[in-house]
Amino acid sequence: MTSSDKKDEKKNSKDGTRVFKKMCLDGKISTYIGTREFVDHVGHIDPVAAVLLIHEMDWFAENKEYKVYAEITATFRYGRDDLDVLGINFKKDLYTDAMQVYPVKGVASCTTKIQEKLLKKLGSERAFPFTFDLPAGIPSSVTLQPVKNDTSSKPCGVEYCLKTYVAKDMHEPPDRKQVVDLLIKKITHAPDTQAPQPYIESAKNFMMSPNPLHVEARLDKERYIHGEPIYVHITMGNQSTRAVKKLRLSVKQVANICLFSNAIYKCTVASVEHDLNVQPSQTIAQTFSIRPLLEDNRDKRGLALDGQIKSEDTNLASSTIALPIANREALGIVVKYIVKIELFVSMGGELKLELPFTLSHPIPEHYEEDMEPPPQPTDANAENINVELDESGAYNNTLLSTQADHDDPLIDLEAAPVPDTSSAATAGSTSGEAPQPSLL
Repeated sequence: MTSSDKKDEKKNSKDGTRVFKKMCLDGKISTYIGTREFVDHVGHIDPVAAVLLIHEMDWFAENKEYKVYAEITATFRYGRDDLDVLGINFKKDLYTDAMQVYPVKGVASCTTKIQEKLLKKLGSERAFPFTFDLPAGIPSSVTLQPVKNDTSSKPCGVEYCLKTYVAKDMHEPPDRKQVVDLLIKKITHAPDTQAPQPYIESAKNFMMSPNPLHVEARLDKERYIHGEPIYVHITMGNQSTRAVKKLRLSVKQVANICLFSNAIYKCTVASVEHDLNVQPSQTIAQTFSIRPLLEDNRDKRGLALDGQIKSEDTNLASSTIALPIANREALGIVVKYIVKIELFVSMGGELKLELPFTLSHPIPEHYEEDMEPPPQPTDANAENINVELDESGAYNNTLLSTQADHDDPLIDLEAAPVPDTSSAATAGSTSGEAPQPSLL
């Protein structure tokens, strides 16, 4: 591909904005959302901003006792669905919030550019924006890795769901045909400022040895991005009478399950060994590398992963970075990582050290564009919005062109405004499953 082709591809990728849309089974309402991934920046959390589209305004005018509500829930699932018997569910709600979306109470305002653009495309008469401001201290989306190829049940872990439904009262169980369920996930981005380099030093005396083995270890930085190699700098001063024969480096994931009683699970996600020959009275300084990847741990059941939407690919769970709170149960699953260093010496001795670090995601490039408050409506903001009728459940908020190569159908709202649809045109989509691909 030439440089000019790359420039054209980059230009075309900004021709439209990709959003997600899902309709309830009877076709009364639809929910549009710009991204299914919401970022915790430690100091604040991205708002969950969506737009409700009502297809049958006449039905609501005739049945004024019915309203449309929105609800967001964080659930900790700690058991399989097929174990739910006698009305006992193996899950616990860690956070929930709800609001009335239609009829509008007060003035409905947009908090993101995508909401502003959607209202211009869908029409303010039938489209109503709503936003949830998430508080600090709520858990991140974490999935515990199930047995390989096990698709019979939802995996255990913390998941978020955005639900819009039609009902007479907010607390009334809605008809399943009038519910839209959208799985979303919350992830954490570590701050840009780097913490001090993890550092540790230790000395160990051995029997019949007048002087100790002295070891210093440090990491090149404190925060790492998923897939990035970790460099460990080790300095050894061997004043003992024993030789250092082998070094083992390992990265361990420590998951603290904060439910009812704390349970801590440790899992090795990467391990390497190096042969050494550090003789008495010898000093060395050497750098070793190790890279923790999910691809090397697909067969480890119970490993903590970043939250998944349907069958999308993911990565190892990011380190939990949360403000101190009194109720640790509200954190769900707390994940941290350590680099463990083991030195094996002759005649059976060993020395162990541990260095903690943070594993996280980079700040997304599209954050400032998609999440900042919208400007005043102008004709210049009328950009193309490609609405993807999500089938796979994969999340993506990248900019796509209408001519881009893809399998899922897109709708260019600039060229094809969303028409009013009847319930007969939407049969075949279930509220509990991913939306079926079809063009409005």
